[in-house]
Parts: sequence; structure tokens; C-alpha cells
Amino acid sequence: IMEKERIAMEERDPAISQAKKRKKIIASLPKLFNMIHMMFHSINRSVLTKEELMSKIISSHRDIVDRSEVEEQFHLLLELVPEWISEKLASSGDMLVSVNKMLNPESLRASLEEAK
Repeated sequence: IMEKERIAMEERDPAISQAKKRKKIIASLPKLFNMIHMMFHSINRSVLTKEELMSKIISSHRDIVDRSEVEEQFHLLLELVPEWISEKLASSGDMLVSVNKMLNPESLRASLEEAK
């Protein structure tokens, strides 16, 4: 009973629940990295609009239903591997996402695994 009460208290504390949520999102980043890496590799491009990228991720993976969840994961990727993925505002007003294909995907994936 005390354990259940402790868990309930943690869930009510916004700082603890945010930290747990962030940890869960970070744990899913290697999977998102793999998706994005394969997507850019298969279309043989290094730049996509953010809208196009998000649509491709959501439409190609049925287990992803919440766009805001994908957006959160994406922003953490930008934070954790900025040397690989970045966004830039185009003159058209679209947000462009670019990846650096010259970097070793294995070392990037390993750094994401270590972030857990």
C-alpha cells in the first residue's frame, strides 16, 4: 500500500512526472532515429519539409497515433544529435528538416542508446 501511495504522489508531482515522460521519450529515440534514417536513405535526399517528414513517419507506422508524441520525440532528437538533424525556415515559410548523411549512423544510434 505504501508503494502505491508513493507512486501516486510521484505522479501528482509535475517535476517527477515530466522527468519520467522525458525518460520514456528518450528510450524511444533510437527507433525514431532508425525510421528517419531509413526514410532519408530510401528517398536519396537529405532535406524534407517537416510536415512531409511527420506525415511519412505517422502514415508508415501504425503504432504511432499521436502526432504530438512524434513532435516531442523529434525535438529531443534535435537536442541530442544536432550534428545529424536540424531544422531551418525556408523562404517559402516551410520548416525544412535536414540530415547529415556523412555521419556514421551506428555511432549516432549508440549515443542515443547511452542517453537512456
